[in-house]
Amino acid sequence: MNITNDKVTDYITSFYQPLNDTLAGLRNQSEADRIPLILKETEMLFRTVLRMTPIRRILEIGTAYGYSSVFFATLLPNAVVTTVESDDMNYQIAMDNIEELNLTDRIQIMHGDGEQAMKALADEKENNETFLPFDLIFIDAAKSHYRDFFDQAERICSENGLIICDNILMRAFIVDESLDKRRRHRTSVKRMQVFLEYIYSRNDLDASLISCGDGLLIIRKKEENEKY
Repeated sequence: MNITNDKVTDYITSFYQPLNDTLAGLRNQSEADRIPLILKETEMLFRTVLRMTPIRRILEIGTAYGYSSVFFATLLPNAVVTTVESDDMNYQIAMDNIEELNLTDRIQIMHGDGEQAMKALADEKENNETFLPFDLIFIDAAKSHYRDFFDQAERICSENGLIICDNILMRAFIVDESLDKRRRHRTSVKRMQVFLEYIYSRNDLDASLISCGDGLLIIRKKEENEKY
């Protein structure tokens, strides 16, 4: 389900243009194989927002075919990307895509569970004084685990970094559970609702929930002089 309006979305995405032919081909490949990837309107927002703040290190949870990793590396030529994928087939396809595009020096793929990978990075930070935190952490994986991902993201995010969660509205299921006709997502819906309540209960966070794509949650930790 489109969480806004099909005509509005179609109008917005009528202005969409890929950054280059390579990304256009990778989007077509993902869509043809019905592999999830960032929606066009989400990509359009990122093109503006992510250029507004210095970003050198990016962590992505959920690689799929590698589209968003390649997009981030293309959009932000001074950034390096670490991305985590648990699915064996997606991992291999993403590896092939990134090698073919000669981006292995800027995109590192970790194969395994996203939460475990984040815990390992957090432990590394605590034990390694030279560890560089991430300026952007993009969470686009198992929706029922967003709180767990966020807890780890806080440990490895830079002081003024962004944590962005995708598909946060879950096709509007978290607003109207009756839309989930077979109730297959009720556990994930409940956990996502609890996660959002937690984020907005914290006065040390700036959070914006926006109805772009399938819903984005953009989180930034407040500085001391911003807390109230």
